Amino acid sequence: MILKVSGVKVTLKSVEVLKDVSFEVSEGDLVALLGPNGSGKSTLLRTVFGLLKPVSGAVYFDGKNIHGMQIVEVAKLLGYLPQEISATNLKVIDVVLLGRTPYIGVLPSNRDLEAARKALSMVGMQGYENRRFSELSGGEKQKVMLARIFCQQTKLLLLDEPTSHLDIKSQVEIMGIVKRIVDKGCAAIVAIHDINLASSFCNRILMVKNGKIVYAGNPAEVINPESIMDVFGVKVEVVRHRGRIFVVPAVR
Repeated sequence: MILKVSGVKVTLKSVEVLKDVSFEVSEGDLVALLGPNGSGKSTLLRTVFGLLKPVSGAVYFDGKNIHGMQIVEVAKLLGYLPQEISATNLKVIDVVLLGRTPYIGVLPSNRDLEAARKALSMVGMQGYENRRFSELSGGEKQKVMLARIFCQQTKLLLLDEPTSHLDIKSQVEIMGIVKRIVDKGCAAIVAIHDINLASSFCNRILMVKNGKIVYAGNPAEVINPESIMDVFGVKVEVVRHRGRIFVVPAVR
């Protein structure tokens, strides 16, 4: 176990957004956060990263309370990809080097540049170092942002909807990249809307409803018509084929 979230409660503007949230993540876990808009997924990721402080409960990484650490120290342990990508005209290599901020002195070292180039290679973006970030497609930008957090060389990745607004090819590529990184010895929590993507790539599912984790387990345990009706309020059929789970709308 590398992450333990214990009884976390978060209040924003007097509204209780997270309610007694508890779960654990171990090395090798690729965890999907599923839930409707406004259910608390983004708030949970921001809390785990230390950007929001719980009014009760705690977040522990390798036994250390995240909220007792400086953010620069947290950034050496956790990589966080927010939902919105900031517009910039920086070169791709400079965007990726932002992931080295916790380590860089006055100027990037050869070690920092090597880490950035390796991260770009990991996401298939080698050769793009001198391209302007603003000139890239949506899928290419998302790969560069992934390279930026891979460049941090952390043990846990927190990804807030990394596949949103992408075509299906880019969605599969992004999730495939994340899974390969996790398989090499880290872990990731991914807030995602596509249940079929989640069930295909993630070994654990956390379903969030009104700030609470209401279902937790592997895809076969968690994804069923009853849980989806409860969390999302929509009727679906769940089809199992060759060991995989597919969710389709129930059509009358």
